[in-house]
Parts: sequence; C-alpha cells; structure tokens
Amino acid sequence: MTKTKWIVGGLLIAGCIQAAEKPNFIIIMTDDMGVGQFAPMVEELAESDFDPKFVSYVKRLNQGDAYSGAEALEAARKAMPTISRLADEGLVFSRAFAASALCNPSRVGMASGMHPNRFGIYRNKDITDAPRALPPEKILMPHLKKAGYATAHIGKWHLGKLDEELGDRTRQAYKQQTEKTERQMLDEVGYFGSVPADLHPLNNGFDYYYGYNYHQSVFYDAWNVWDGFTPAGQQKGYNTETFTQKTLDFIDTATEQGKPFFVNLHVHAVHGPLFPNPPARYMEPFADAPELLKNFYGHLYAVDEGIRRIVEKLEAKGQLDNTVIVFTSDNGGSVSRDNTLPGNAPHRGQKGQYTLGGIRVPMVVHWPARIKAGRQTDELASLLDLMPTALDAAGVAVPDGLDGRSLLPLIEGAKKGPHDQLIWFGLHSRFWGFEAETVHNRQFLPLMTSKDPGAWLVVTDDWALRFTSDIEPHHYRDMPMGGPAVFELYSMNKDPGERNNVADKHRPQVNELRDRAYRYSLELPPPNYWERAKWMELIYSVQP
Repeated sequence: MTKTKWIVGGLLIAGCIQAAEKPNFIIIMTDDMGVGQFAPMVEELAESDFDPKFVSYVKRLNQGDAYSGAEALEAARKAMPTISRLADEGLVFSRAFAASALCNPSRVGMASGMHPNRFGIYRNKDITDAPRALPPEKILMPHLKKAGYATAHIGKWHLGKLDEELGDRTRQAYKQQTEKTERQMLDEVGYFGSVPADLHPLNNGFDYYYGYNYHQSVFYDAWNVWDGFTPAGQQKGYNTETFTQKTLDFIDTATEQGKPFFVNLHVHAVHGPLFPNPPARYMEPFADAPELLKNFYGHLYAVDEGIRRIVEKLEAKGQLDNTVIVFTSDNGGSVSRDNTLPGNAPHRGQKGQYTLGGIRVPMVVHWPARIKAGRQTDELASLLDLMPTALDAAGVAVPDGLDGRSLLPLIEGAKKGPHDQLIWFGLHSRFWGFEAETVHNRQFLPLMTSKDPGAWLVVTDDWALRFTSDIEPHHYRDMPMGGPAVFELYSMNKDPGERNNVADKHRPQVNELRDRAYRYSLELPPPNYWERAKWMELIYSVQP
C-alpha cells in the first residue's frame, strides 16, 4: 500500500498500519564470549589459528582438565545450532567490534550510541567508582518507548555504580542487630545488583526490568537480581533459563497488547566462574568431550536452546518475519581454564586488551522480512550501532551527535558500511583470563589493574594500529624489566593473529592512523577515575 492510499484511506487507518509494520527487536548479548566460539565463524578455523599463548596454557592444565584443539573445535561447531540457523537465514558481521574491551564501558556505548570515552570512561572503575559517569539523558531507549514500543531489559544492566544509599542504610541497620552477618543483610536487600534511581532501567525508557547491575550474577541461587524496583530474592533454578522465560513472558504480554516490542536479553553466560555446571541436559551433546569443554559449551548450548524457544514463540505469534534478532557479545572472550579454546581465534589476546581478540565480537542479524538469507559482510560494525539501527528501522529520528551509525542500509543490501574507521582509548590489561594467573605479578594484586598500561587502537578496512604505553618493571612476571611504549601495525586480512608487526615497513599508514587517533583525542575528556598519568601517556603519543 502506498502513502497516497494511506492518506486517501484516512490518517487513523494509516497510523494503525504503520504501527503494525514497526519491527520488533530482540538483542541477545552473551558475556565474555569469544568470536572463535561463535558457531558461524568456527567453520573457518583450524588449530593453527589459535592464540599460541592460550594453546600453551591449555597444554599445561592438569591431566583431568586437559583437552585437544580438535576436541575444542568439534564442541564449538555443535554448540549453537539455532544461531547457525539464524546466520544461514540472516546477515553475519565478520568485522563487528565492541564499544570497549571491558563490559561496563561497552554496555554504556551500546545504550547511548556514543563512545564511552566521551563520558570520561576508559575502564570499569571510571563507572563503578565515579559519582556519575553516564548521563541518563544519553540513554537512547526512551526514543523507542515514546514511539509506542513495549520495552524490556532482562539480565545484566551494568551501566552504573551500585546504590550506595541502599548499602549505607543496610550497613547501619546491621550494626543495630546481632542475628545476621553484614553480607546476609546486603544480599537480602539486593545490594550487589542494585542501581541508583537516576540510572534505573524503569526510569530510562524500559517498561519492564528483571536483572542485575553488577559484573556477574551466579548461575544458581543468586541474591542480586531485581524485579523492577524490588529485590527478587534468592533465585531458584538456572539463570539462563530464568532470563529466557522472562523474555518469553514479555513477548506474550506485548503481543497481547498489540504493541511492537524491544527486548534486551543480556545473559550471564559465559562470564566466569563457570562452575557449577549447567543442567545435565545441556551437556548431553558433548557427552564424549573432556569436562572443561562439556561445561563451557554446555552453558553456551543452554543460551542457544533459549534462543530456539524464543524463535518458536515468535513463529507461534506470527512475529518472526517482523522481528529483528541480534546476537552478539559485550567484548572479547575472557579466555581461561573455564572459558575454553578456540577462544578469540583467529585473533590473539582477550577481554581487557586492545588486541583484536579483546575487541572483536560475534554478531548476526536475523530479520526475514528485510534480509536476504545467507549473507556475510566484512564491513566495520560496532555495538555503538545497535540502537541507532533500531531507531532507524522503527522510523524514529536518530539523534544528532552519536558515534554509532545505522546499519539499516547494510542490512538491506548496501555494499558499503557506515564506518571507515573505529577508534578506542583505554586500559590495556593482562588481568583477565588465563594471563591473570600466569603473568600478573601477585604482589600487585591488591592494586589489581592500577599499574597496567593503557592503549589506543584504530582499525580501518584492513589495518589495525595499536599504541601501548610503557610497562613498569616487575608488573608482569614475563617482563621483569618492564617494557617501552610500542606502536604495532597489522594487516587484519593477512595477519589476523597479530604475529608480524609491520609498523616499520609501512610508515605512511602508521602516520595516517596516528593522525586519526590524534583528531579523535581532541574530543576526549580526562578519565573519571583512571590515573591521569596513564591517560596522558596516550594523549601525548598521538601528538603530531
């Protein structure tokens, strides 16, 4: 039906038709999942693509924990059959990147469509230990709610610090009694998943919230989940299943109301620690695999089974064709004993680092009404783009001044994406993943990441230029004398594992990308919490 016919038919009818045609959105985000664990990409991997340091670590595991690269590939290839189906029917982004190498800043970037650096955020503590980092008015969800969407956030929120007023009141109450420990009382009020009122989802465009504002919520018996403004109490059952069921219930409610809907389903899996195991039925496909693989890919298979149930629900409601399903992760995998090979292959590095392994993420978009099946693009994309894309697809004006761009033209078949570069500044740490136990010097653990270097990274269609600031002596056990600041240039096409630094051979590219980082740096405020000297090293490094 044309716009002319709508007008002839009357404005009221037109409004009803337009509302009915608004797409639904479900954004499913795993936690600390590596691109090498993403089924659509695993088919392209061989053991030679694995990070050599991670392989060496795996070979040193205790006998009972040992597994081979071939066994890891086999498990990864069959862990997510539903995601494989969505990829076959949708669009896979082979160069999708997080908004940060760490979860807190990355989630800020997704919610706002803006680089977290613009809010003084370069590491987690720039959010969790700062008075207020993300201005609530920068959260984009209210634009969709005003457009008539039913909106829900289910699972991990992690956009701000905990509700310290609640914590202070509870600690004061603890002093007035003798029956409970302080931790028991903090748990009972949901303190370790709380969020201040100004950043609460229900005050920022969401109609429904069932989740937690913390780095994790253990798989069983967690106390830190909230149901709206109320602590949900100790959780029963396995949280991947719980969050999935809440999503299914919300879809029922929204469709009964006749509203288009938007759901963030941000699961806890596969954030460590990954024990206890998932329910046994999720490990059955990996019955012959070693225990670590059975456990890790069992958790991932549980996520996939939840997605299968969501797809079946949408089909039953007649909403699958008109629903945009996005599957992604918040940052690179935190590869470790629990978080197994292939990890972030074909890249090296991990969560917390501005290596490609720390910043590249899986991403597939499924939308039968608009996507021609079985496509893949190597155009640059970012988690910053997800909300601008949703607004654009919903027919809502995208605010000016965002760093994220709508991917809608690319989704609909355009050859060229919206980005010719992506840039990050921030903490570059070996504290997460297996290097936390193999490299990080234990004498510095009380300081955690305070002495870790910083880095900036620029990626274009092929090149990745990274600057890493100097490393202090004795901070890393494999670098007792420390190390100087370094520029590294890699071809993502020829050297995705970042094994051959060609900065000295390609000075024009280094200078060009450094200039791009310089121009970006002119727009950045200092960090909210991070040591100013660390940040200044990065700023000085880009000076002409």
